[in-house]
Amino acid sequence: MWIQDLLNKYKRKRVDITFNEHILKTQNEKNLDLDLVEETVRTGKVIIKKCERPNKLCFRRYFGKINESYDVILRVRDDLFEVITAWKKKGR
Repeated sequence: MWIQDLLNKYKRKRVDITFNEHILKTQNEKNLDLDLVEETVRTGKVIIKKCERPNKLCFRRYFGKINESYDVILRVRDDLFEVITAWKKKGR
């Protein structure tokens, strides 16, 4: 599967993560925590339905203590992950 092949090239725990200007502009209006966005990329579950070839991935993670789920869409660039957009929803 192409998603697994792409993820095997990088160590998600150590890869550099950058943020697109779109997410930086909407961060305050969507009330996003960029640390939680980064943690979602590093430890979240891949959402296969929203991934597109050749380099667009989507991750989801639920944070139980604050009762919120984060969805993050990113593009895999040369040696980094560029977060394009993210959103959160209450609960799972």
